[in-house]
Amino acid sequence: MTNQAASGAKRRSSVTALVPAYKAGGFIQATLDSLSAQTRPEFEILVSVDLGDDDTLAICRAHADKDPRFKVFEQAQRLGWIGNSNFLLGQAQGDYALFAFHDDLLHPGCIAKLANALDGDPQAVLAFSDLSLSRLDGASELCAYSALDGMQDRVERARRLLARERHWWVPVHGLFRLDRARNIGGLKHHGAGEFSADWPWLVHMSLLGSFRHVPEVLCTKLYKPDSLSPNWQFSRDNRKDAAASCMREIWNSELATAEKLALSRPLLESMMPARRNLKAQIEKIGKLLGRYRKRQ
Repeated sequence: MTNQAASGAKRRSSVTALVPAYKAGGFIQATLDSLSAQTRPEFEILVSVDLGDDDTLAICRAHADKDPRFKVFEQAQRLGWIGNSNFLLGQAQGDYALFAFHDDLLHPGCIAKLANALDGDPQAVLAFSDLSLSRLDGASELCAYSALDGMQDRVERARRLLARERHWWVPVHGLFRLDRARNIGGLKHHGAGEFSADWPWLVHMSLLGSFRHVPEVLCTKLYKPDSLSPNWQFSRDNRKDAAASCMREIWNSELATAEKLALSRPLLESMMPARRNLKAQIEKIGKLLGRYRKRQ
């Protein structure tokens, strides 16, 4: 027996899947089955069933009876998506965690591949894959986000997430380092409630380390009539409130003041277009007055 074998192999990082569930009785069984099919040995699943009046809790408990890796919590009062997710963050014990939303289907091997990506890159705080999105009309869309690939500069990472380029939200379905996520303080409400609350969370995570993109489809998102994202009101005021929440995360981060200012300017400009127009009008009026005076 070699010394390495005698001392034991290097400890593998443990993973916890966080499943915030609410009125998902019609489809959550497929989500639970996809989690049971994962191949990573060091893996547990925490399910928190928010207060509801359907059979979600019974389905989850029945599944946990068959798979000891599952632990099910029942909420006595309505927490909402953010409160339920943050409750699970507080319960998790693994090195890595991911939000396995109740309408997500993880492909076999998803957890193992994302965990391997983080194991191989100590500077990375999050690993995510491409995603297949099944829309309400049955259409399927490939969602891949590569804007952060190879990006080591933390300000530029945040800047690209702030720009909300196409499929910017895909990394929220990825695997993240639990201790770093806890340093942020979880997801947060803002002036528009839960609207796009994953956006400021991702922005702050991007300031803590790089994101690793695994370029293959390892998750399928099933939009349902009551799914959150399709029912959000993408109004100008709601976007401004979400942007203000991003600003809060930036100024609560460990960035240097100059870095915070660099990220704040484009955010402020996006939040106050009317003010920019007013400034331009004032400047135009000033020039016209100057010309008028010269003629007198």
